[in-house]
Amino acid sequence: MYKETPARAGEGFIAYTMPKPCWAILRFQIEPGSPGSGLVYDSVVRSSDLLPQYQSETARRVPEALQQGLYGWEVTDLKVTLIEGQHHVWHTHPLDFAVATPMGIMDGLARVGTKLLEPILQVRIVVPEENGGRVMNDLVQMRGTFEPPVLQGERMIIEGRLPLATSLDYPVSLSSYTKGRSTFTSFFAGYEECPPDVSAERTRRGVNPLDQAKYILSVRKALQG
Repeated sequence: MYKETPARAGEGFIAYTMPKPCWAILRFQIEPGSPGSGLVYDSVVRSSDLLPQYQSETARRVPEALQQGLYGWEVTDLKVTLIEGQHHVWHTHPLDFAVATPMGIMDGLARVGTKLLEPILQVRIVVPEENGGRVMNDLVQMRGTFEPPVLQGERMIIEGRLPLATSLDYPVSLSSYTKGRSTFTSFFAGYEECPPDVSAERTRRGVNPLDQAKYILSVRKALQG
């Protein structure tokens, strides 16, 4: 339901050189992006420092690494730039960058922090005029915003925006207290930053790359299997 986005700009770094044989050094610049921009990835590393096949493997693994952020949600609306990369002539294996990339990305997210984003609905509510006051109060209680209501005969039309998380059961409640004389229509209107007092965490699947020793062992075992 939720997503995450970087709280500020910063860097993530990983030197994956143990236990040998392995060698992958990566440094990422992580920057917040504009709302709805998703992930923008770039590299400014020369192919003489990091071979193209290793850069391609890194680029392929970045979206996977962003599927679970600090709170377990997908990380979006950011720019990730590979600004440093090194391989070793003898010790590097292409899959070393599959192991290293999530650790470098998570190191960066831990340094810059992330903010929660929540899904928002654009809503249109039509009720008998006598129920209009309660509807507006309900919207405020659900952290919603709305335009000045419009009267059409004996009915009131209220349009606004609501967090999905607070309004999941509202159509049923609305229909109940208006005795079925209301309509509630909505469509997805994008994601917006959650207020500071809202928190939501999802259980992580697999080992957290921030626990580097345990993560390396688990991924190496999976890749070898």
